[in-house]
Amino acid sequence: MLPVLFTLTIPAGLVAPLAALTLVAVAALRAWAFRRRLAAERGEVVGWGAALWDDRSTLALLAGALGAAWWLDLLDGPLALPLHTYGLMIAVGFVTGVALAQREARRRGLDAERVGDLAFYVLLAALVGSRLYFMAVNWRDYVGEGAFLSFHGLRLPHAVALWEGGLVFYGGFIAAVVAAFVYLRRHRMRFLPYADALIPSVALGHFFGRLGCFAAGCCWGSVSHAHLPWLTRFPADSLAYQTFAGRPEAADLLAPDRLTTLPVHPTQLYEAFGELALFAVLVLWVRPRRRFDGQVLATWLMAYAVLRTVVEMFRGDVERGVVAGLGVGQWTSLLIFAAGAAVWALGRRRRTHADEARAALVA
Repeated sequence: MLPVLFTLTIPAGLVAPLAALTLVAVAALRAWAFRRRLAAERGEVVGWGAALWDDRSTLALLAGALGAAWWLDLLDGPLALPLHTYGLMIAVGFVTGVALAQREARRRGLDAERVGDLAFYVLLAALVGSRLYFMAVNWRDYVGEGAFLSFHGLRLPHAVALWEGGLVFYGGFIAAVVAAFVYLRRHRMRFLPYADALIPSVALGHFFGRLGCFAAGCCWGSVSHAHLPWLTRFPADSLAYQTFAGRPEAADLLAPDRLTTLPVHPTQLYEAFGELALFAVLVLWVRPRRRFDGQVLATWLMAYAVLRTVVEMFRGDVERGVVAGLGVGQWTSLLIFAAGAAVWALGRRRRTHADEARAALVA
């Protein structure tokens, strides 16, 4: 486990120029991508100004972030930037997933440029949704005095403290699906074909994300006294150790020397390699044999729901919420499985109707 790979310290005089340069670079990359898409749609070269204006929501977001950093005096002094393993794995999973999704979109004759644009909005929706899900489960921590925190002399809503952790995959996935549906509907693009192209990337991205969870020590498993060679002891700088140390039963959760936790199930790795296996099944088996739109999506929804339900049996982070003896994630898995079954039934019915219509036309 290595929560922080290294910390980069930027001298005081370079913080503001580098922040501005980063803003310009990101805006230029987004404008370049939009120029390519608009040129393909209109069949003509589009100016940089038009491309920037077409992507004005991104520019507003970036400018707002830079303005907030300036307002909070984050650009005046030296800035320490720790490279968290969790964040790095999320970035690797996102970039890899988008690249694979665009490649599959091109192979199937779908709009790969739109897939790249969609990924940006899906990422934002996933961040918001994963946070809202966590807050809904742990709502007591976000009411009263716990609703606010002090940050650089300002009283801010505790909900914005993403640096403290508190992101739930299911919440992010549900929000991402809603965002994707709205985006595709707005641009008159069919949801199920694009979902089939995207969902293997979700499985692969989640694999990298869970590796990041393992490095950070979040989403940990329950303490086990079995003699299993893969059980894990989390060190003092991990979230698992810090949470265990704060519980009343800390003596039953930490090693006698209090340097690590007692051996726990590495549930992050259980889920990570389970998702990697699902990715392989989707790409090598389900996708080549796809008979109807939505089949790849439905397969992942049902298979992941089963995987998550099993992994939850070994989870030890009770903070995730438990209702009627089952974790909130397990209850959500039931809904996800039902959604997968519904998508499967809908896709099969549409395929049957299409086959019947084709047969009637031939007859």
